[in-house]
Formats: sequence, structure tokens, C-alpha cells
Amino acid sequence: MNELADVLINKKQRRHAPELETTESKLIIGEDGICRDVQPRERGKSERIIEEFMLTANEAAAKLAKEKNVPFVYRVHEAPPEEKTAALCEMLRKAGVEYPHFQEFKPAHAAEILNNARDTDKFEAVNMMVLRSMAKAKYSEEALGHFGLVLADYAHFTSPIRRYPDLAIHRIITDILAGYDEKWLSKRYSGFAAKASEASTNAELRAVAIERECEDCYKAEYMKQHIGETFTAKISGVTEYGFYAELPNTVEGLVHIRTLPEGEYDYTEPVALTEKFSGVSYKLGDTVQVTCASVNVSEGTIDFVLDDPDED
Repeated sequence: MNELADVLINKKQRRHAPELETTESKLIIGEDGICRDVQPRERGKSERIIEEFMLTANEAAAKLAKEKNVPFVYRVHEAPPEEKTAALCEMLRKAGVEYPHFQEFKPAHAAEILNNARDTDKFEAVNMMVLRSMAKAKYSEEALGHFGLVLADYAHFTSPIRRYPDLAIHRIITDILAGYDEKWLSKRYSGFAAKASEASTNAELRAVAIERECEDCYKAEYMKQHIGETFTAKISGVTEYGFYAELPNTVEGLVHIRTLPEGEYDYTEPVALTEKFSGVSYKLGDTVQVTCASVNVSEGTIDFVLDDPDED
């Protein structure tokens, strides 16, 4: 299984699938329901083995539907819109990061950008820029392919007990295997596939938003016991009203512009805040020392302030 997974991973790399890195959080909740710890969730090799096999099964299901020419619920990820790729190139230029020139943005270009920055202090910032330039994956009755995986055929097939689109295509595949012809399958499932795709996309958006809000509340609850403590963090997002700093354990808080040293700040979207006269700049990916100033558990917000070394 390990050897086969390595073959599949190698095939993915040869397709030039961009290896974007995303950080997930692991919340440690006590028996009293209080969040006791927050840790980065790490993927081991066994999980990667399972993931590669699941991707292969998902692709096989989508290929079957296309070959049989039957209505289906595909998992699609379209190429980034042109305005987003133009903005990505502009951000990379401002950040001094090398990027390939192209007429049409392809997965290989995203992979090249990431590989050029890998093992440098700019990688986290570049990874975030590329990630934010991507279109959102969704469900569709049309086989539009998956940009991020560089696959022409893809569906969500492997989790029918917890995810509705998987259940929907299990129903369709069951009837394919039962021997029903294309005409009958098309009549039965064409409307169903379109409605299931739309409903699944909308439900996923709601679920992701709720999950994020819930996680933020737990993280704020955890940080309540660390108010006044100082941490090393990395700037994970920059806005015109300040910047977000992320701790190694994935907790993120806002350093509001009003708490920064006095001055006039120029915002270079979305890379940096720079003080006009001193030239002091806070850039995506920079390491900073922050102190937890306050939290709001019900809103899931955490406020940091920059640590003043002169006060230590």
C-alpha cells in the first residue's frame, strides 16, 4: 500500500499538481466542554496513503459516469478567473517573488511558483497568495474537471455515510450496475443531479462557515487563559486596518492598526502595511512578537498587540 501510494503521489507530481499547504487545527476539549489546548493537526503517511486511494476511487467513479454518459454529481475545481491570476502576479511582483509568464494560467504555473519559493522565508506568504487566487471547489452536474488535482474526471464518491453528493452518486452507480440503459438513467437522474449539485454546494458553504465560527470560539476560549502572555507569530494576513498574526499552534489574532507605532501607513494589498516616513513594514509571512491583549469568546475574536522590547 505504501509503495502504491508513492506511485500515485509521483504521478500527481508529474501532472504538475500544485502542492498547496493548508494548516488544520486540532482542538483538545475537556470533559467539561472547555477548550484546553490547540495544536496544528499533522498528517502522517498512513493518512496520505488513504487519501491517495480515495482520490483514485473518486476519479474512477467520475470516469464511469462519463463513459456511460449518465447524469452525475461531479466535484469540480475550475481554473482561477483571469482577474485573480493578474492580481496574483502583481502581488508576487511587489513581494519580489519570481513567477512564470503565461497567456493562460495552468496548474504547472502554480506548481512552479510554489516550488520557486519552497525552502525560503517567503514560502508561507507565497503559499497563501496562490491559495487565495484559486477558485472555490464546488459540485456540478457538468464534468468541468479539477484544476488543483489536474484531473479531467473527479467526483466525491468515498463518504456516502457523511456527505450527500457521495450518496447521490452511489444511487446513480447502483442503477448503472443494475443494468438500466442510458435513456432511462438520463430521464431519472438529469434533474436530480442538477438539484443535488446545487444543494450540496450551498450546504458545504454553510457547513464550512459554521465550522470556522465554532473553531474560532474555541480558540478564543483557549486564549482567554493566556491574556498578557507573549508569543512568536507569523503575519498570516494584511488588511488596511491592521494585520493578522498566527501562532505556531494555528491560533490567529488581529493586530489593529491603531495599536501599531504612531504614523501614517500605506496598505499594499494584500502584502504589506508600511509606515510612510520610517519605512517600517509589516509583510505577509514576517515573524513578529505579539502579546495577547483581549479575547471575545462569543464572537470568536482575539486581539494581539505588538510586543514592545523596550518594556521587557
